[in-house]
Amino acid sequence: MSFMRLRIAYSKMEAAKFIAHLDLARVFERAMRRAQIPVAYSEGFNPHPKISFGSALAVGVEGQKEYVDIELRQEMDIREILGRLQEQLPSGIRLLEGSVVAPGSKALMAILNSAGYLIRVPMALPIGPERLREGVQAWLGRGHIPYARYSKRGPTEKDIRPWVKRLTAEIEGEEVVLELEVEVGNSGGVRPEEVLASLRELENLPFDLEAARIRRTGIYVQYRGQNYSPLDTPKGPGAKSEAR
Repeated sequence: MSFMRLRIAYSKMEAAKFIAHLDLARVFERAMRRAQIPVAYSEGFNPHPKISFGSALAVGVEGQKEYVDIELRQEMDIREILGRLQEQLPSGIRLLEGSVVAPGSKALMAILNSAGYLIRVPMALPIGPERLREGVQAWLGRGHIPYARYSKRGPTEKDIRPWVKRLTAEIEGEEVVLELEVEVGNSGGVRPEEVLASLRELENLPFDLEAARIRRTGIYVQYRGQNYSPLDTPKGPGAKSEAR
């Protein structure tokens, strides 16, 4: 039985970007246990802690503001939870803020539908700003952009263009800096690495893909063209609290 559902914003940076999604759940579970925070468990033959995350980050991608829902067996002060939990988390994971989620609120995966990325990728060959702009505009102007994904069942071709909402690029020194906004959700999506690879292949932009650095700057609830934080939803008892 759960008495409190908490939604926490956190960052996942530096060495923590190499923690895989499944391992991240175990990291939070272990930290909750060490912090003596009474997390709720599911019922049945194989109970598991009621900890659920937003859209998964790929290994090696930093997360500037990610979200996790945690259900507790008793009510506690939010500041105390954030403080005790932060002490048990590894370097690179920093709790930013948290709020109590109102009863009946939808899960994170059901409401998060937009994500922003900042990508820095070195150029294998020098190009000018005009050549970069032309390549990006040509890519955005394509109505259909096929991309092959590989799994145990073999390659599957997907059209990745519909998932890209916004893409800009500029040159800073010997790097190209891209800002990318994509649609996310249970129905599918596109990875930033796929966009980079497609730009290189279709528009002949000389990106050094192996040296690309990717950061997800935020993941949002987009409604009528505006991005909102999943913390900006009706809340139950307790006010939003910033981590100290």
